[in-house]
Amino acid sequence: MSPQRRGWFVAALVFSVVGLVGSAVAVAAMTGSRPGSGWTGTTASCSPPARSGTVAGFTTRDMGMGGGMMGGPASRALGPMGFMPRAASVPSGQVTVVLRNAGTRPHELLVMPLAAGQSAGQRTVGSDDRISETGKVGEAQPVCPTDPGVDGTVPGGISQVTLTLAPGSYEIVCNLPGHYRAGMHATLTVS
Repeated sequence: MSPQRRGWFVAALVFSVVGLVGSAVAVAAMTGSRPGSGWTGTTASCSPPARSGTVAGFTTRDMGMGGGMMGGPASRALGPMGFMPRAASVPSGQVTVVLRNAGTRPHELLVMPLAAGQSAGQRTVGSDDRISETGKVGEAQPVCPTDPGVDGTVPGGISQVTLTLAPGSYEIVCNLPGHYRAGMHATLTVS
């Protein structure tokens, strides 16, 4: 095997192992097994309130990596993050936007209008490693479990917000420090 081919093989092997570890951590987070997190609840007994109108659901994903690794700023060391689905479509009117945190750390969900021609992920990140929340139309609130000591939705938790949305494009955002830059944005199209 050539040195170049061996290098590609090793890189593929490393990415596979990281993916498997990340998946195992996400499963642990969904079942409430978070060693060292201080949170030991599960969503099995969680009964979210009734949802009104159309439901647009988003699930978090993250690699479980921590700040400051590899010598760079914390926001660059968080690893890939995002929402699944990356895009959703719903009819206008009453919409309940739901966040299910399948990640390994707290996340939040804000709904922000997108200007004509603007795409998700294009907002300016400030020196506090967050975007401006000016103009947001809503923010999901934890419904189960709730933990007043956690900013956002705990791993394995559910948050939601019910809004009346006009036709247009909206950006779904996690605005905890570094998360937007790490890929936590998605598009919600309302027709």
